[in-house]
Amino acid sequence: MLDFPKPLHQLHIFEKDGGLYAADLDKARIVEISPVIAEILKLAETQTTEAIIQSLKNAYSDEDIEEAFKTLTLYTQQGLLFTRGQDPIVLFPKKNARLHLLLVLPGFNPDTFSDIENTSAGTNIALAYTVQALRKDAVIHFAGKQNRKLNENIYEIDLNVQDILRAPEKIARQYDGILTLHWEWSSESVISLFRCLELPPILMQIHAVRGHGGSGARSVLLHYAALRDCDAFTAPSDSVGEFYSRFVWDKSVFHTVPNGVDQNLFRPMDKHQAKYELAALVGDERIKTNFTVGYLSRLQAEKGASIYLKLAELNPHILFLQAGWNEGRYAHRKMPENLVYVGFHPREKLPLIYNTFDVYCFPSVSGEESFGLTVLEAMACGVPPVISDFDGVPSVVGDAGLIVPAVRFEQDIATINSYASPLDFSEKINLLLNDDMLRKTYARKALVRAQMFTWEEASQRILSLFKDLNRKKKLVCQNRLLPFFSSYWDACRERIGQKSVVLNLNTRYEEPMNSFGTFNQSVEDGLVLHQD
Repeated sequence: MLDFPKPLHQLHIFEKDGGLYAADLDKARIVEISPVIAEILKLAETQTTEAIIQSLKNAYSDEDIEEAFKTLTLYTQQGLLFTRGQDPIVLFPKKNARLHLLLVLPGFNPDTFSDIENTSAGTNIALAYTVQALRKDAVIHFAGKQNRKLNENIYEIDLNVQDILRAPEKIARQYDGILTLHWEWSSESVISLFRCLELPPILMQIHAVRGHGGSGARSVLLHYAALRDCDAFTAPSDSVGEFYSRFVWDKSVFHTVPNGVDQNLFRPMDKHQAKYELAALVGDERIKTNFTVGYLSRLQAEKGASIYLKLAELNPHILFLQAGWNEGRYAHRKMPENLVYVGFHPREKLPLIYNTFDVYCFPSVSGEESFGLTVLEAMACGVPPVISDFDGVPSVVGDAGLIVPAVRFEQDIATINSYASPLDFSEKINLLLNDDMLRKTYARKALVRAQMFTWEEASQRILSLFKDLNRKKKLVCQNRLLPFFSSYWDACRERIGQKSVVLNLNTRYEEPMNSFGTFNQSVEDGLVLHQD
């Protein structure tokens, strides 16, 4: 049973052909209602449930009243007629000089953005930090299932993709841009936004270069094909744009926005103290005295688990530590004696873990490593990294770590896209551990380089992009004609010439000219028509 009083959306109740309907202006939907429902809606904002039922009993049967409440419950679950959560008029500030951005991430929990400490996946962490930085200069509305305030300048709003598509002009008036995330499994629900000409500019973040047997690349290319002139992609490293430049002609839609690091959380500690604390926490005294090589990730094939295990076997004199969600399938096999699983820890404990490492090892072979956030966090703690020369991670490390040659697989095998030799990793790791001065030099360089990456800088780049895209949107002509360009045999000059063929269609698939079909024009005229 619904709990009244309950705030309503903006409604218009009307009769049509003998039927009674309610137009939900907030959701741009029309639903059929009964006379009982119409009476309930009149009392919904001022009366309790019991009072409404008592007032209805004089005119309607118990069965009609019960059926009306069932129908209203169904509409409420669909987000119709009633406000879910707080009243938006009271909750949300009016649009002001700050940019107002709509965050559209189907399937994501909005609490992630206000509770970074309990977030683990690298993409989610990066997105959460980005949103937290954006709120200093913008107002963020997360398209979710209720109206509530998540944090200062961050709100959840009762809105879904279909709501946005039903009222694009309203969205365009309220927001300066839409920020979304590439997630290939939900591409159909988000890609429809790119096809709507009225919506404000859309920025789609891509945090994986490829992977998943090619489905990731296919999905990005599908979104690329749907882009309007005022939309774009962002990626944390140049490697993403470089990869897709093999398939698309306009690489300029890929903008690099590097991730940052929380320098208040990730910073150097006394290494001896860190080792003693972790030894006590894990219950392994060897951590106090041995050289330690660290690996913070799930122990899975695409994360280079086999390389890391082989490294431990090759170097029994070194202690190898692995922190992460779990040991995966390796939990049921015999592990090297010098490989210690130190468990999963909340983010507030990760600086202690990183500072225990003498060297950070990143052997991932996954096609999803467009940046390597854990590498940057280790560097911010003054730990020199050893990584493979693959995708976006070298751009993070620069000259502040040692890079191992890697073989790239041109064909996407599941999520495994590269391989680096454990022997090469072993050589670089021992080079650092056997030379205190060299290790300390790289530790200092790692710390200095990490300080160049901030979430505030990432936020400013995104805001600047939205401003540029809004300027582009003002120049876009929604009704321009659709030409294509082709070669032809010029019989008079006896040579191959070039021409444009103008279709009798515009971008709205209307026929603005006569019905004779296509029109041959010069290349120059075709270019002009394409832009006008």
